[in-house]
Amino acid sequence: MDRRLFLLVYALTVAGIVFVFSASFAVASRHGGDGYAYLKSQSQFALAGLLLMVVVSYLPLRWLEKLAFPVFALGCALMLAAALWGHEVRGARCWIWGFQPSEFAKVAFVVYLAALFARPLHAPRHRGYETHKRVMVKATLAAAFVCGLLLLQSDQGMAMLVLAITFGMLYLGGMHRGLLTAGGLLAGGAGLIVASCKPYIWTRILAWLHPERYTDGPGLHIYSMLIALAKGHALGQGLGFSDGKWRTLPEPYNDSIFCVVGGELGLWGALLLLGGIVLLAVLAFDIARRSPSAMGWYAAAGCGMALVLQGLIHIAVTTNSIPVTGLNLPFISAGGSSLISSMMAAGIILAVSRYSSPPQRAS
Repeated sequence: MDRRLFLLVYALTVAGIVFVFSASFAVASRHGGDGYAYLKSQSQFALAGLLLMVVVSYLPLRWLEKLAFPVFALGCALMLAAALWGHEVRGARCWIWGFQPSEFAKVAFVVYLAALFARPLHAPRHRGYETHKRVMVKATLAAAFVCGLLLLQSDQGMAMLVLAITFGMLYLGGMHRGLLTAGGLLAGGAGLIVASCKPYIWTRILAWLHPERYTDGPGLHIYSMLIALAKGHALGQGLGFSDGKWRTLPEPYNDSIFCVVGGELGLWGALLLLGGIVLLAVLAFDIARRSPSAMGWYAAAGCGMALVLQGLIHIAVTTNSIPVTGLNLPFISAGGSSLISSMMAAGIILAVSRYSSPPQRAS
């Protein structure tokens, strides 16, 4: 498998363990609690995720293609179960049996689209052959179904991510740019209609536009994140010395962990982390480019794109570039479901790398 990608994922995971401990110690140790609780949990999930990533990296591509739809259907069924019988966390009913099904369904959705897009490249006599138009319609309907389940769970952040992944995959699949633009405008309009029907979502949008008017609610969180980042300056306050995590940052070990990174390592440390996430996508697309199969190309490119999009959305939220969504930072934020699903996506990219031509070296 591609050693560059494996080492990068390993480095990001170790960095995540360090910053989860730094960001969570203040919260976990309150009222006599175990300050090492999140460190222990994140380390255990990281070990399980690394083992799962290695196992997934040995899956043949034909298995990925055959399992794509059954696993995607299972993920949707679990999301529906969570929406109906799961327990609510921060306003979203997306947890059931101790895990978040949408995190795994997200990866299954990418693999399903990859298998779907690979079919038109088969010979017409092949049993799985479909026209390009039918494939695009199926992909759009699948995305609409997943987004509907996510909205039923009140998980708007993940719905936004799934839409972004869908448009990215449709672009890779060759959909006309005019149709993509029209679809984007239609999705944006539908999103505004949904937001206007739910007061708390609309309040988040207004707080993003005018945080000074909502300092007793979402606006205070926005100011807290921006202040925590600003205190880091260029070189940071030092590892463990960000003061925002003690009092003001919302979910410092999860939703706003990038603020802890920026506050403790400064601008250059935050840029280094951002560069690592972008590099992951670059390596994924390089592996996809070298894959001899269409399934390998779409699977590696899609998983890499999903990881970097989630990372960019998280960073955009913490810098108040977009409204608050509540998405984790891949490999860095606390949370077993998010970490293990990110490892699964990385494992799929590594599986594709096993069947790709080796990278060319400069002479």
